[in-house]
Amino acid sequence: MTSEIKWTGIMAAFLTLSLFLLNACSEKSSQEKMVERSLEHATGKDVDVKMQGDKIQIEQNGSTTEIAETTTWPPEMFKDVPEFTAGKIERVVKSREGGDKWTFNIYLVDINGDDIKNYAGSLKEKGWQTDLMQMGDKGGYLNAQKGNMGMNFGFSLERKDGMLAVFKR
Repeated sequence: MTSEIKWTGIMAAFLTLSLFLLNACSEKSSQEKMVERSLEHATGKDVDVKMQGDKIQIEQNGSTTEIAETTTWPPEMFKDVPEFTAGKIERVVKSREGGDKWTFNIYLVDINGDDIKNYAGSLKEKGWQTDLMQMGDKGGYLNAQKGNMGMNFGFSLERKDGMLAVFKR
């Protein structure tokens, strides 16, 4: 009888510990909670933050933003946007505001002026209207538009980096 009580006590303790660990694993991390509180305080709106590896996902009122350290071109990018293949991608920020309203911010390094000029040519081949403004050897902007899509590409020739922003409204 005492061994049954002992066994039952051990099993109850094991189940309680298992439920505690399972619950702890499913709860948000302190970092996620801190970011949520900061964003909610700044915006006055409820947000849901999920952090996983090199990715942060923020959801708010039907919109989703994902920040990821990655070296790959976003697979969801619009088909009319040619891939920028020069240099190296460091990170990508993707935002979706319901339906088909997307914004992509692609952070690039190891790029030069010829890379930007070649990309402007690739855009024109796909029917984009482009305007390239270069400020000497410091940097500049490439702006482009096609239909309801737009693009801003700010770049620094000194630092050899830039940010390509593509949006669809």
